Amino acid sequence: MRARGETGKPASVQADVLAVPIYPADRELRPDLAELDAATGGAIARTLEWGEFNPLEDETALVEVEGIHAPRILFVASGKRGRGAWRARRGAAKAARRLQGRGATSLAFWLRDGEGPDAYAAAAIGASQGTFRPHAYYGRVRDTPAMMRSVEEVIVVGEEAPDEPLLTEAMAIADGVEWARELSNRSANDLYPERMAELARGLVDEGCTVEILGPAEMQALGMGALLGVGMGAAHEPRLIAVKLPGWQAGGDRRLAIVGKGVCFDSGGISIKPLERMEEMKHDKAGAAAVLAAVRTLARIAPDVPLMAVAPMVENMPGGAAQRPGDVVKAMNGKTIEVINTDAEGRLILADALHWAERQGATHLVDVATLTGAASVAFGDMISAYFARPREWGSEVAAAAEATGEWFWELPLATEYRDTLDSAHADLVNSAAREGSLVKSAVFLSEFVTVPWVHIDIGGSAYLIRDKAHNPKGSLGTTVSTLVRLARDFAQG
Repeated sequence: MRARGETGKPASVQADVLAVPIYPADRELRPDLAELDAATGGAIARTLEWGEFNPLEDETALVEVEGIHAPRILFVASGKRGRGAWRARRGAAKAARRLQGRGATSLAFWLRDGEGPDAYAAAAIGASQGTFRPHAYYGRVRDTPAMMRSVEEVIVVGEEAPDEPLLTEAMAIADGVEWARELSNRSANDLYPERMAELARGLVDEGCTVEILGPAEMQALGMGALLGVGMGAAHEPRLIAVKLPGWQAGGDRRLAIVGKGVCFDSGGISIKPLERMEEMKHDKAGAAAVLAAVRTLARIAPDVPLMAVAPMVENMPGGAAQRPGDVVKAMNGKTIEVINTDAEGRLILADALHWAERQGATHLVDVATLTGAASVAFGDMISAYFARPREWGSEVAAAAEATGEWFWELPLATEYRDTLDSAHADLVNSAAREGSLVKSAVFLSEFVTVPWVHIDIGGSAYLIRDKAHNPKGSLGTTVSTLVRLARDFAQG
């Protein structure tokens, strides 16, 4: 997809379709909307008055109009939420998705509220997201060329057009988001730890340094927590590390982003219920996000002092599988009693986080589909995060806000640490269900000593059904945030 910005009145923009955000308060036309309505001979007012489109009930409506340079207007429901980048990204995604399979190749998206450059970039990324097809990787017999048609150009219209490089960079980020979605959506028989490592090796062509640790190397380093998770799987674990050229020059400030990479999570001996187990191919969404972020930065900002770390495993039952009651020793020397083999993500992150710190990371962020509790608490729109110190968390949250992702801070309540006590080891990997979202972060905090943020995307990593803004499957959550964070981090 191509993206460009344009200033001026939306009525003057040349495009196949003009997307117009409509708010609940627009039952009485605000001045900006009234001006566009007058240019169309009252088409907007008629559509709203007749009930053809109700922003409280409908997501989109496509109508033909006259009097402006776009032959059609696409009404897009925009909620009460006032954050410009978030609203722009979601609205543009809805618009582009609504036009899939139709003849429109150019889409103008109107930023009605005078949002700044971040909203322009977010709208461009959102429009690209709206063209994503999760079935395109494997293909389907019933997909015809007409069904595959999609918007090729988005024109973001507002009061101040951004610099061209900003939208060019936004498209690079959008490409990274799409790559993360593809990786996460790929099935477990297609993308397992060894194959994920092969894909990562290809980042050498992007100018990155790539290091792959196999079981022997991890055993020598004492990564018992990570290795224990993969004991029951036919595919052996790997630890992937990708460094940008700027990592070596980072000096006293180096950022490592660590992503949970469970290519399939059956729950192990503590096996999951049958219902929706097929979604567990998405348990590698965190790893997909950090690899996509580092690939994107290799293309637009290779001097950033960044390393991406992806511990890759399969969590499977079997004769050699880890059992409840087993005790493993993590790389930092702490012993862990495995109470629940389905609480495996924190085990692989424990070793990966410590290893990243040993490599010289002064700041850490981990991204993980860690808990079902995150989905229960926040649904599919919001990612929970924990921070130590909170100032570092504020920087991560600001990067999310700027790129149109929705993060929410939760307390790192170390007062719950005693619930992780074990009679046989330093701590257990799973405590009582109450407060489990917080306790999972408290567990991880035992394995880091530098500024660190844990982002739980257990609910926000993928959709369990089609929605107006995106299809069922992975969303590439946190890619844009990590890219923005790394850029800001490099600037001190």
